[in-house]
Amino acid sequence: MLFDNIKGILIFLVVLGHALEYFRLDNPIIETLYTFIYLFHMPVFVFISGYFSKNLNKGRKTAVTNFLIPFLLLNSILSAGLLLSGNIDSFTILNPGWTLWYFYTMFIWRLLLPDLIRVRHVFALSLIAGILAGFVTEFGTFMALARTLSFSPYFLAGYFLKETSVEKIRQLKGRKLVSLVIILLGVLLAVAWTQLDFPPEILWGDRPFSFFELPFYQNILLDIIEYLIGFGFVFVFLSLVKKKKHFYTPWGANTLSVYLLHIYFIGPVLYLAQGIKNPWLHFGLLLTASLLATHVLSKQKVVTVVRKILAKIILTIMPPKKEKK
Repeated sequence: MLFDNIKGILIFLVVLGHALEYFRLDNPIIETLYTFIYLFHMPVFVFISGYFSKNLNKGRKTAVTNFLIPFLLLNSILSAGLLLSGNIDSFTILNPGWTLWYFYTMFIWRLLLPDLIRVRHVFALSLIAGILAGFVTEFGTFMALARTLSFSPYFLAGYFLKETSVEKIRQLKGRKLVSLVIILLGVLLAVAWTQLDFPPEILWGDRPFSFFELPFYQNILLDIIEYLIGFGFVFVFLSLVKKKKHFYTPWGANTLSVYLLHIYFIGPVLYLAQGIKNPWLHFGLLLTASLLATHVLSKQKVVTVVRKILAKIILTIMPPKKEKK
């Protein structure tokens, strides 16, 4: 139940972060909130994904059906919709749209994990690769290559963390004080990020250093700070989140349907909210819509329908092998 609670909080922040995508451009307070969310929500989410990837054979065996096929299907639908609406100029398959990058990176990580963990010092190497990826201009949204590298340290750290280590973290003396300090540092960093006019897009992890009008040394320093605060918040969530059931526990147990469908729920709300001039009313609408989307899309009926549809599609594409008589 601990990890369901953590995922429940994180999936709501994923929805809220996407809901604030355009509003934050005109409001520095909302931009600070947006930056604060992006400092840790996907790093911790990816960390947990790695933690639950310890069954290597199953992970590799189901990588195509669980992640690649849903990605190709939904990304094609999204790309077609954006093309018809005039938001993009060409149909793309291997450039993940909006939230769908996570499915492609999970496919890559699950596929390669049995070999990656055989590499000596792979975690340290992943940190170096995650930073150096910013120098490679060909990396970007194509096949989510940049994000695959930049978020790999969190995935690998989650895989290597043992259950006994989680319990040790939760029993540490002073963990609450340390967590409070980390949260405060995160808030201060988000405020400074906005005040110094650093682009929040840096936190997306999908763009080379050359995209931003910053010296290379600042990009590298920001990457290092991102990793420090990202892993700091892993500690915060493992330390502070309770194991007992809360109203958001089902959100974490059913993140798949929320992650897959929330953009279709939030999209129309973003369009309607553009006409609201009062910033607090605007934010209230986006916050309410995010809560509602997370709650409704995590309902068991929705989850069941989504899983049945995906299962039928996968069965059509990859029918079971017929046994030879």
